[in-house]
Amino acid sequence: MATDSESLLSSKVLALSQSVDEPACAAGPPEALSEAPSSSDVPSLDKLAKLESNSEGSSPRDSPQPLLLQKDGLAGSSLPDDVQVFQGDWDDEGVHFYQAYNDVIADWAVEHQQFGGPNFNPTRMTWIKPSFAWVLYRSGYARKHNQTRILKVKLSHASVAELLSACQCRTGGGGSKGRVQWDPERDLMSGDGKAPRQMLRRRAIQIGLKGSLSELYVRSVIAIEDMTDIAHRVQAAHMAADTKLAMSQLLPELPVERPYMPCCPEPVLARLRMMSGGGPLHKSKRKGKKH
Repeated sequence: MATDSESLLSSKVLALSQSVDEPACAAGPPEALSEAPSSSDVPSLDKLAKLESNSEGSSPRDSPQPLLLQKDGLAGSSLPDDVQVFQGDWDDEGVHFYQAYNDVIADWAVEHQQFGGPNFNPTRMTWIKPSFAWVLYRSGYARKHNQTRILKVKLSHASVAELLSACQCRTGGGGSKGRVQWDPERDLMSGDGKAPRQMLRRRAIQIGLKGSLSELYVRSVIAIEDMTDIAHRVQAAHMAADTKLAMSQLLPELPVERPYMPCCPEPVLARLRMMSGGGPLHKSKRKGKKH
């Protein structure tokens, strides 16, 4: 059952998702789609909807969006256990990701609308996250050393597909240049001021890139926005006596994250656990690093 804080945000998500009749890759601009895999490689709505059928006589849904919303706990759970849901803030132009940097790198990036400058290394391992709550957790609401600025970075749909197609799921053997992890999601609408609340039944995607993939990411940036101020205000709201009221007042400024299906071939989506066939996620025996 969804909590009150989840309901506040989910009502905003549902309002958008009900108007979406195609997966995100089909909603992208023609120039982006021309660089992405062909439509024959992209999972159809029927294939996604059939995952929810409870019997052979069940009719598939008209849109995958309600189906995906059920997976994340907003309306129950009906997707297979081996399928994870990519949730993010996206539009026709592209998808937003979050990263935390120090002031010097962030100032340069915001001013030039791209990454660079003397202190930036374009080939080092970097982790991008479409979950705003998760980057708040990772950076301590932009209070940790060298993570005092949170940037919202936009990539085209084609670039996201290209990066993900070169990644491996960590639980499936990892990846040398590209890695996907599914970590417990964090609740943007509630927390104790030290970290957003952990959500055990939902997972958020983390994408690790290094070497040539990190360079591709840097070249693919469409826009960069500084989200540090809203990060600090979310922390203050989480520390307020009435967190629900404080967060409801911030709601118009918060990112709207909803299910997203990358424009990747079905084998890639299965490998990354976004479609059936990749196997269930298993907890690592080693204590994983925080990204």
